Amino acid sequence: MKIFFSFFLSVFVYFSCQSQTQKIELKLTKGQSYTQKTVVKSVIKQKVNDQEISINMTITGQMKYLVTDYASDIYSMNVSYENLSMKMVHPGGTSVFDSESTDETDIMSSVFRMMKNKPFQIKMTKSGKIAEVKNVEVLYTGAFDKFPQLTAEQKEQIRTQIMQSYGDKAFKGNLEMLSAVFPDRAVAKGDTWNIKTQLEAGMSATLDGVYKLDEITATEFVISGASLFTTKNNEVDTATTVLPFKYNMAGTMNSVMRIDKKTGWLIEGKISQNIKGTMSIKASEKMPEGMTVPMEMTSDMVFTDK
Repeated sequence: MKIFFSFFLSVFVYFSCQSQTQKIELKLTKGQSYTQKTVVKSVIKQKVNDQEISINMTITGQMKYLVTDYASDIYSMNVSYENLSMKMVHPGGTSVFDSESTDETDIMSSVFRMMKNKPFQIKMTKSGKIAEVKNVEVLYTGAFDKFPQLTAEQKEQIRTQIMQSYGDKAFKGNLEMLSAVFPDRAVAKGDTWNIKTQLEAGMSATLDGVYKLDEITATEFVISGASLFTTKNNEVDTATTVLPFKYNMAGTMNSVMRIDKKTGWLIEGKISQNIKGTMSIKASEKMPEGMTVPMEMTSDMVFTDK
């Protein structure tokens, strides 16, 4: 009877915890550092003049978030890259850029290396939204001084490429894709909520997602998400691009995230993305007739805290 009662009590406690509402939010500690490691594997397929071109890309990196202050439900943080790398397999061969490379003639690897350990600042709400990103320009300040052979135009093009992938707008959207998924109310297992996120990494897009609290364990919240991806009908900034163009893309993004109950920090996130559409190059002096290029992009992303 005692064994039966203990078993009944444990089952009762388990289902009581599952049915109770839980507030999912960040509970970080001032002075503490938090880590985020990223591995993104993408395949980009384009069709140009009836010829299919495929590019396989792997981007890896590790970032450190140091909480410097907490006031009015907002965390102030110093954020820095600890390492960065990019590998591309394309029709012309393989290109590898790595912050850990010691090759002084490799311009992109040298830029990545100089981006390391240069803190910029963010403000993040308890719900994971980015309220402010400051001083991202510190990442590339002085990065081109070692390459006098580059023209001012070349330096600006490289800077623009870096900012599209690692700038303030790109950083805000990429981080909120993981952090700003918390509901604005207490939820129980099985509850759903809606989140809209703006992305600015390379192309302007909107994610409209439905998220669900799938599981509650003693140490974790498990959240899944299903989102629709659509580009905004805006041209890419043409001030520093060779040809003016815009994207018309749509697709889906599915995610599963394990959140630490104690801190609200992401333990592990897995995201799969599949988008299709076109890239339209406007008519110009360099391309009088313009061009529309069909595109398909698939990505698998893994984010971990260690």
